[in-house]
Amino acid sequence: MLALVPVGRSQRVGVVWRILEEPAWTQGTIRPIHDILTPEPLFDADLLYLLDWMSRYYLKPLGQVVAAAMPAHLRFEPHHRAIWLARIGSIKPEWEPLVALLEKQKSLTLTTLKRHLGAQDLEKNLRILEKQGILRLETQYRPKYSHETSSQPWSLSSAVDIEEEPAKELNPEQRMCVDYLTAALNTGSSRPFLLEGVTGSGKTEVYFRMVETCLALGRQVLLLVPEIGLTPQLVHRYLARFKTDLAVFHSGMSSRQRFEAWQRLRSGQARVVIGARSAIFAPFIDLGLIVVDEEHDPSYKQEGGIPYHGRDMAVVRGQKAGALVILGSATPSMESLYNASQGRFIHLKLNHRATGAPLPTIRTIHLGREENRRTGARSKHPLISLPLERALRQTLDKGLQGLLFLNRRGWAPSLLCHRCGHAVMCPNCSVTLTYHDKKSQLVCHYCDHRQSPMDVCPDCGQLSLFFFGPGTEQLEKETRDCFPTARIARIDRDSVVSKEVDLEKTLSAFRDGDLDILVGTQMTAKGHHFPRLALVGVVLAESGLWQPDFRAAERTCQLLTQVAGRAGREDNAGEVWIQTFDPGHYALKAVVHNDSTGFVRHEMALRQETGYPPFQRLALLRFSSLIQEQGERYCRVLAENLPVSPVATLLGPAPSPLFKLRNRYRWQVLIKENPGEKLHGFLGHLLKTAETLASKAIRIDLDVDPHSFL
Repeated sequence: MLALVPVGRSQRVGVVWRILEEPAWTQGTIRPIHDILTPEPLFDADLLYLLDWMSRYYLKPLGQVVAAAMPAHLRFEPHHRAIWLARIGSIKPEWEPLVALLEKQKSLTLTTLKRHLGAQDLEKNLRILEKQGILRLETQYRPKYSHETSSQPWSLSSAVDIEEEPAKELNPEQRMCVDYLTAALNTGSSRPFLLEGVTGSGKTEVYFRMVETCLALGRQVLLLVPEIGLTPQLVHRYLARFKTDLAVFHSGMSSRQRFEAWQRLRSGQARVVIGARSAIFAPFIDLGLIVVDEEHDPSYKQEGGIPYHGRDMAVVRGQKAGALVILGSATPSMESLYNASQGRFIHLKLNHRATGAPLPTIRTIHLGREENRRTGARSKHPLISLPLERALRQTLDKGLQGLLFLNRRGWAPSLLCHRCGHAVMCPNCSVTLTYHDKKSQLVCHYCDHRQSPMDVCPDCGQLSLFFFGPGTEQLEKETRDCFPTARIARIDRDSVVSKEVDLEKTLSAFRDGDLDILVGTQMTAKGHHFPRLALVGVVLAESGLWQPDFRAAERTCQLLTQVAGRAGREDNAGEVWIQTFDPGHYALKAVVHNDSTGFVRHEMALRQETGYPPFQRLALLRFSSLIQEQGERYCRVLAENLPVSPVATLLGPAPSPLFKLRNRYRWQVLIKENPGEKLHGFLGHLLKTAETLASKAIRIDLDVDPHSFL
């Protein structure tokens, strides 16, 4: 429940964490609660346990964790009101408009008074008049958003007309997995399951069979997806299969929709939740099954705020609730594979596609070889090579579809000067501005700064600027030039205004055969089923390998395996063409040869040798300042006072790879757990030291198990 409590001279909204017979605080006066705002419990015991666990593990104040989990419709705001009492004593001329208005209206909110009289000195004058007994100031706390439900409650099962889809017959591999999972659900097994299945192996059918079993037991289900864009597809498949009402949770919903979903779930009307990362905080009466689809996806990791990982929190919540936890992926994370090897997870595999279709044939195209360059193209450096152009043309001639993948949006990632080498940078961030041709703008993808492109180099003053590097806009233009009669669409964050509407519309058009070629970023690579897609072309495979991140090879291998898996999922043989300057890289060779086992063996050995997860834990202490000199001074002080411990090795402080972000200068200390040690206890000591040395100008943040090192 939520309560209004006194804090100093003001009031705050707090969560009642537990009720005690005797007060635990004995060092001073205990003040009474002012009011109970919501009499019903806000979080159940399992969710309280999860929030407390998050606070301790990620070393964040419990209040911040609770605020992050609290739905917007349960957040209360103060509403101030002035109430007329009587005209007493002499009133100064400058107070007369305020007194006259309030005398006439008897009661007005502070917002209304500001609108009529302006804000200057208003609150000070109100306090003076209150002391004189002329008026009384009153504060009421009300929900930030209205709890009024819509006339037509937001319920997908009633709002969407979807043709019923019967259960698919299980193949032997699927049947074995379902039997194993069913036995675990019935016996209350506490160990999570890692379900590894090649693309198109029918993992979703396994999920749905377990949903059926769980619902038959009278329990509730949570289905997590890594991104909002995947929610409509899973919702559509769910509603085609089940009649049970569901609740959808993600950040793209309105506050009213979230409130209604929350209420239906708490009341038991909705028995299944489908949502992105934050759905882990949804209220359940009896949670029996949690499915984390695409468990490897980095989108499950929250960047900023409380840096929790949705997959890991699903495991914690599931174990506390006695729920079966299934982590599914065609390309499991190194962490999950390691947990399976150590016996913490039970590892199940689907090695073949559910339809019996073979995996696509994958070939590389060496971009460094002249014979692969397409001649006659308008660009001196065409993005589509000659072999890829021929293969795609043959595919279209057969009446089939192609997908061109480039994980970089915009027209070009930088504007350079070929005389002096100057790169046009964002004024707020240490990144080059990306050129977007559709709006003829240079855009920062971090702070959204926008400006018109210039003709003259701002450094040397010469007319020598040129756009450097490929983007999806440029690829779309070249594809249209190369295939002028083809029906082509682009999917990236810029082309999709509303991820839940426009994205699904374009994906449906491609799925139904109304498009011939789809150009896109990673939004096209995850979880989609395109029956007539026969060819996938990866335009620049190693772009992800250039990141300053020890997970770069893993993520590249995962992403390329996922996008390759879109091809040839039904009757048409699939082929994948990977364009690269480095075909010998071990991550690319693993994709080409479908050798996930070899890649995992190589990557695990490399991680163990260099002391990186999953063998040794990491944490990242970040700090920033608006003034560079202040941050540099703090760097020197911190470097002199960093605690020394056999538990961890500290690297830094050093400038972050992305040194300036939204006008703040950034530094970081990487903390590596030493072999055989436990890092967590040391982190609390380090954080306290860093905060004690910092002034108010320094912002400090600790990320436990970081996934971004920029």
